Amino acid sequence: MEVREKVGIEEYVDRITEEMHQRLEHQRGIFRQVLAAGASPADRQEYCPLVDCARLSRLQAALRETIDVLEETRSSFKSKKLEVMRRKLIEILAGC
Repeated sequence: MEVREKVGIEEYVDRITEEMHQRLEHQRGIFRQVLAAGASPADRQEYCPLVDCARLSRLQAALRETIDVLEETRSSFKSKKLEVMRRKLIEILAGC
């Protein structure tokens, strides 16, 4: 079981505020790229609201671990479904 640190309300507000600031700066950079290139936002970079999120990092680590296990057991389980699932997970992870 994971042990979570206790965070006071002031520190929590500071963290949330800093995260919001980082997201705004990220959006500003994307808009500048779009304007400079003359392209629409859809043609440029996809924005994920979970940029540098601890939860996203844990999910990515779990995906990597799952892919590794599927790769290691590939010869033991000759399943086309597992192979398809492994490839899908690799594609998802590549997009993160």
